[in-house]
This record gives sequence, C-alpha cells and structure tokens, in this order.
Amino acid sequence: MNSTNPLNNMTAVAFESRMADSTAQLLQRKGARAISAPSMQEVPLENHTTVFTFAEQLFDGNVDILICLTGVGTNMLVKTMKTKYTWDDIQRALSGITVVSRGPKPAKVLRELEIPIDIKVPEPNTWKELLESLDDNELTSDLNGKLIAIQEYGEPNKKLNKELEARGAELLQAPIYRWALPDDLEPLKKGIRAILNGQTDVVLFTSKTQVDHVMKVADMVASREELREALQNVVVASIGPVCSGGLESHGITPDFEPSRPKLAIFINEIFEEFSKQY
Repeated sequence: MNSTNPLNNMTAVAFESRMADSTAQLLQRKGARAISAPSMQEVPLENHTTVFTFAEQLFDGNVDILICLTGVGTNMLVKTMKTKYTWDDIQRALSGITVVSRGPKPAKVLRELEIPIDIKVPEPNTWKELLESLDDNELTSDLNGKLIAIQEYGEPNKKLNKELEARGAELLQAPIYRWALPDDLEPLKKGIRAILNGQTDVVLFTSKTQVDHVMKVADMVASREELREALQNVVVASIGPVCSGGLESHGITPDFEPSRPKLAIFINEIFEEFSKQY
C-alpha cells in the first residue's frame, strides 16, 4: 500500500445503511480503514390506508399533482396500488396528472414505469429546490386550490408541507414506509464507541435520519453529550444541506460538504480535502 496516500491508516466511520457495502469499499479503495455502522432500516407500513385514499382520489380525478420524493417509495407506492387496481388504470391515471420527481432515483423508477415526468428537481434536491421548481413552472406556479399528493419517506417534511399549504395547496400525504433502527444495533454501537474512544479520523453522515438515530443510540452507549464532544475532534462530513441541517439541530457543526450530493463524489472529495492537509 502506498505510504504517501493521505488516507492510509486513517479510520472512517460511515452510518450509511442501504449502500453500506459500497460506502465501505469506496473508503477502502482510498486507503482508509472503514467502520461500517448502519443506523437505519426501512420498515413498510402495515396499514396502507393512506395509499388507497390517494388512489381513490386519483381515480376520481381530484389529484392535481404527485410529488415523488424517493425511488424506493415511488416503487412501493405503485406496487401497493397494484394489489387493488390494474396497472393499465394506474398508469393512465398517473399519466394524466402533473408528476414531480425530487431527484434521479424517483425519476429512474418513473421512467421504467413509463410515467411521464413533468418537473425534475435539480440538485441538491432539497425541499427548497423542489419549491423553486414548482414556483418556476407554469403547471405549478399557482397552487391555490390544488390537491397535491406527496409520496413521503420515513417522516413528513414539515417545512415543505408548510410552504405548500401557504401557497393555498391541499395536501394528501401518502407515507409508504418509516425509518427504524436496525434490528442489530451492535455495528452502530461499535462505530459510536470508536468515535468516543478517539479511534476515528472522519465520520460520514448521508441523511438527516442517520443523525437522529446515531444520537439516540449514543444515549445507550454513553450519552449524546459525550458523542457531541467527541465529534469536535474528528472531521464530520455531511453529504448535503438537509443532512447538515440535521447535524446542526443536534448542536454539531459539519466540517465538510461535497460539491454534489453523490456518494462517490462525497468520498472522493473527502480524500481530496485530506490530501490538502497532509
């Protein structure tokens, strides 16, 4: 291994779950020792009443706009509807309303389903860019009296919902899954202990929910106050503005954000940042 590599012998804790293996591999390719500490899992909601309420409103011609926030959620939304309705009817109904994709992942699902996308939200794909995209498009510039269905993920985006309602929209929330702690907490506790024990150089956060879960489990290991103090001695890397906002809400100041909220870019630019320091 090249000893001039600035990440050799450095330890990175990553709280990513869905792409935990990819994250660890990308870090290891840069010469870092990776501690994978998955912090969340997707749990499908047992009761799909809200999804079928959305479907009924959709088929009755009452829904004006559908906002798709995640790829997994969009896929699960359609799959749930297909348990009760035919695909031809679903596709026809969705093709007849304004469909908004928050980012590339829901867009990929929608393209595969051959559902036209009317508005694509640009990076970093936060609720702010989403609102700007709605305001700037003639299809959605006037939301007064419009019924907007939102495919939610994990938890409601209160700021987005408040802004939409302030524009006169009526909201129909369609949560499809919620975030939960992993069944096995030991890897997450191990990652937190590594930070508390000063065995970590950089910590990677890739979502706001990760931050909430890490702080919750920190209270099981020691305390969130001790973790907050320990994080002052490492580089805290956040993948983007929403994640950074989550860190700041817990009194943690992120040290680094990438130019684009993509995992490979995130890790490459962390490497570049450390290269400047060594």
